[in-house]
Amino acid sequence: MSELHLVRHAQASFGSNNYDQLSDLGHRQSRLLGNHFKLRNVTFDRFIVGDMHRHHQTMNGICEGMGIDSSQRLVLPGLNEYNFVELTDAYGKTYGDNPLFQKAMEDPTDKRNFYRLLRQMLTAWTSDSIPEVAETWLQFKSRVEDAQNQIKAMAETGDNILAIGSGGSISTFVGLVLGIPDESVFDLNLQYKNTAITHFFFNQKKMTLTGFNNITHFDNNEMEKYITYG
Repeated sequence: MSELHLVRHAQASFGSNNYDQLSDLGHRQSRLLGNHFKLRNVTFDRFIVGDMHRHHQTMNGICEGMGIDSSQRLVLPGLNEYNFVELTDAYGKTYGDNPLFQKAMEDPTDKRNFYRLLRQMLTAWTSDSIPEVAETWLQFKSRVEDAQNQIKAMAETGDNILAIGSGGSISTFVGLVLGIPDESVFDLNLQYKNTAITHFFFNQKKMTLTGFNNITHFDNNEMEKYITYG
């Protein structure tokens, strides 16, 4: 059986003009995860990322912490996140009178309102209740499934793969493996911690989930300050 360590990117730049960049804390989180792998003598045979800056930057930091080269990496756009800016715009065209939407738009840096609104938007998205959205839920789910199938096709005995994705793509990936209802997928999404590891054993026919949202590398009082969700 092969192994997959599917890692959520490190903390991005919430509230800035460009979310798709790691924060200073995010860069440190990435290197610390790499240190964790190195101390435990974990090695990888393949490196996979989504096609987003925060994915590449997270992989760079991990490999810097491990002291290895990961320049030979495969890019799978199926691990990219849904576009929440476009999703928010499309949601606003239909539900712009929603008081929570109006609050969130008044102060985009307010994480509490943002995540409450995000849950409502994702529920509407998965039920196909947002017209004119650039990428439908079914299209998003299909491209995540395509990435999953490409990874399964790489199965070789003993191969260990490190992949970087986003909260939405990883939760959908897990949902496909477990066969959970679409409306439950984003209950997983909103729990995901930055640089959390979700672990699978797999072959070309099947994947088995063996670990979810694991942050052992931050699991002590000294490291608790590195636990983030954005």
